Amino acid sequence: MLTELLEWFLTPCPPAARRLGYLHEAIAIRARYRRHQHLWQPHLQATRAFVERAALATTSKKCAVVLGSGALYDVPIELLAEAYDRVELVDLVHPREARRAASRLRNVKLRTEDISGAVATLGDLERNTETTPILAPPLAFSKETDFVLSANLLSQLPEIPYNWLTNRKIVPEPACRNFGATIVRRHLNLLSNCDCPVALVTDVERCYVEPDGSLQAAWDSLYGFTLPQGKGSWYWEVAPPGEVHPDLAVRMTVRAFDYFEGTQLA
Repeated sequence: MLTELLEWFLTPCPPAARRLGYLHEAIAIRARYRRHQHLWQPHLQATRAFVERAALATTSKKCAVVLGSGALYDVPIELLAEAYDRVELVDLVHPREARRAASRLRNVKLRTEDISGAVATLGDLERNTETTPILAPPLAFSKETDFVLSANLLSQLPEIPYNWLTNRKIVPEPACRNFGATIVRRHLNLLSNCDCPVALVTDVERCYVEPDGSLQAAWDSLYGFTLPQGKGSWYWEVAPPGEVHPDLAVRMTVRAFDYFEGTQLA
């Protein structure tokens, strides 16, 4: 608890993101990693290996952009820093691991930006509940960007906005779901419109696991969006019994795309 409290006070974070819970979630993810890293390692290793292959396959290597870099558990930052002239870590909250990487590796830079596009509109809703939630314009990439990575981010982008709206009952539940789906669509379109190779790793569904190993019915991670099979797939044993459910574990199905060529989503 003391560690988390120190992180709360010492981690740089935009005021709006702090109020909306982004810093709290970043600290919670690091705490869950510390508790369950033995469960997470196969998934993290699979992600890093996939990213390494995709990142090294690009012809030009001027700039790599990592979206939702977080604490870099799933990002082979040393390999990216060695392979590319410049590496940009984009997130709203940069935990200690990311800040250390940026200070240690001269070509790694931090970009503090809202990838979901929802922070500004949620801030408006704090002040005026009559405001219609509208996402900010998508991120911009420099012309030198040769590789974009979105790893274990897509399903997380709508979570805080959706929970924030649901808990405050500012808009009806169907509108909350639609807003979450809009965030997913926006990110997929961002990746689809990139002029360079894009590696996408995301969970696509989740399920509870019984003590005997049997699975309960899975539920969608992406607010109704369906992705193709991709170039790789594995499971992420994300939480043991007692973490999310008193008796059941949680498993995610993860898919990876080494060159995401999605279509424009209306």
